[in-house]
Amino acid sequence: MRSPIRLPRTLRRRLHRQVHRIRAGLRGWPLRLVYSPAYGSEWDGMPFDPLRGERILTALAAAGLTRRELVREPPSATFKALRRVHGDDYLDRLGEADSLTRIFGAKVDAAAVDRILELQRTMTGGTILATEWALRSRHIVANLGGGLHHAGPEGGTGFCAINDVAVAIADQRFRGFRGKVLIIDLDLHDGNGTRECFAADPSVYTLSIHNQHWGPVEAQASRSVDLGHDVGDEEYLAAIVEHVPEILREHAPQLVYIVAGTDPAEEDPLGDWSISAAGMLRRDRTVHDYLDQLAPAAARVIVLAGGYGLGTWKHSARALALLQGGVRDYEPPGNAELTMMRYRHLAKVMTLSELTGEELDLDGDNWGITPEDVLPGLGHEPAPRRFLGFYAPSGLELALERYGLLDRLRAKGYARPTPVFDTSDRETHTMRIFGDAERQQLLIEVRLRRDRRTIAGFELLFVEWLLLQHPAGRFTRKKPRLPGQEHPGLGLFFEVVGLLILICERLKLDGLAVVPSQYHLAVHWHRRLRFVDPGAAARFGALQQALAGLDLGEASQALADQRLWDENADEPSGYQAAPMILPHSAELRRHLAAKAPEFRRLQEKAAAALDLRLRPAPGGAHADDEREEPA
Repeated sequence: MRSPIRLPRTLRRRLHRQVHRIRAGLRGWPLRLVYSPAYGSEWDGMPFDPLRGERILTALAAAGLTRRELVREPPSATFKALRRVHGDDYLDRLGEADSLTRIFGAKVDAAAVDRILELQRTMTGGTILATEWALRSRHIVANLGGGLHHAGPEGGTGFCAINDVAVAIADQRFRGFRGKVLIIDLDLHDGNGTRECFAADPSVYTLSIHNQHWGPVEAQASRSVDLGHDVGDEEYLAAIVEHVPEILREHAPQLVYIVAGTDPAEEDPLGDWSISAAGMLRRDRTVHDYLDQLAPAAARVIVLAGGYGLGTWKHSARALALLQGGVRDYEPPGNAELTMMRYRHLAKVMTLSELTGEELDLDGDNWGITPEDVLPGLGHEPAPRRFLGFYAPSGLELALERYGLLDRLRAKGYARPTPVFDTSDRETHTMRIFGDAERQQLLIEVRLRRDRRTIAGFELLFVEWLLLQHPAGRFTRKKPRLPGQEHPGLGLFFEVVGLLILICERLKLDGLAVVPSQYHLAVHWHRRLRFVDPGAAARFGALQQALAGLDLGEASQALADQRLWDENADEPSGYQAAPMILPHSAELRRHLAAKAPEFRRLQEKAAAALDLRLRPAPGGAHADDEREEPA
């Protein structure tokens, strides 16, 4: 008897996921999503990822776990709806920067007030829409935002100005819904605002499992479970098993909200629990299993609530993938990979004629090249040069709009992002994006050229200069001024690099090249690029090893203070700029792979000759901590 053929593990997982997707598609996908691009609004000092919802939506769509018709965009909640929960005086005060500063615990500039309120009103509109959709369809509906559970009727705190769940319930009561409601709050922090909103309403039961109470816990229908700090997987799951099924049996809800905060996760920068990725998924699976068993007819709404850091969205994506297709081993892509997936999808729908400004006959001889492009003197006036010999200015601006870069700038408060393209230099072309129509606020400046000198026989896109700055931002202790910075960074490095990679692909160039002028820039580039020279690679590795344990601001300051010492030469040592590349074409990757053994040998030889040491800061080990915060 033949033994069965055992497929490789990765292939088995892929087939397993595909079977789940097919089964879910045949019986009807249970999950619907609510999302608005307005969820991406941001302001200086905000603690959360503005692209959290977009990343989740993009990842699920890329995995084949949602479709356009399963996603709806909400309107902003009306003030009439907000007034059913929040008092008029409180709503009036929300228009003041000082009020939002108290709610957010950090200074809010007047220019950001409208964006913050519009963001929270839109997320509240999302929870209203999700509730209505869930009650009508009996599908599970997830709002890829919301969960603003610290806002009470007359006050907010913890980044929450408007309680979206309370407003959505009040909206349904106004529409005639009289069923019982259960709110299962799994955020790390106490759902104190929601409990306050329904303290006198026995039809709305609030269960909050958190690390500590944020306020009074008395209410007619409520249970507040304070687990304390340093909680792990088993203790967290045990609390869910103890409380959720009991309350479901006692309260028998017709509508259930799951406040699915991801800040209990071990890597969360504002959290103090250590729940693993597997534990977070078990949490969500356990809650939904209980709902399937004990409240199968109840409408179900998910809101995201707390979760901080650029990777927190992955916990939500795993849980939603499990709900939608039963996929238990779904692993979302990284942020940079996700950005490129989105960009490449959009690139497929952009035609060459849109980018070049020419009607192209790809089946014939007209590729958009005119006699004036070859011999400019033939026409009455020289034709304007295309950017990098390919893009029309209008095509580039259209691409920046389609890829969402201009929307990201608008979300940061720059209402009129204005691209300007300079092709006056024959070799090096410059793109600048200003934040205003008057071109006073320079946000992005990039100088590019085609390069055949860095690696013989290959043509690269060479980044001669890249500036990403946020003139409306401010330096803080967590985001100090780095060498060469006049303003804080814009926070769009990987998005811009992604667009540069797309240019390489579009122009069929072999790769991307850059010479970072500062150490902190080299650190960012080094996540994707490699050094051309083995000696430079060895030196950068030694530099990173010597500066290990310092954050980027501290490392940059140590270099500026000449605290890095070359023990062999007995003299200060600093960062030395050198070319780095990202290979794109198969030919260049093969070329570099063939040279890799020799490259490693030379790098190891160079590294052996280096002895870089970090010397103590003047005034003791904590001198850096006592430095005055930059203005």
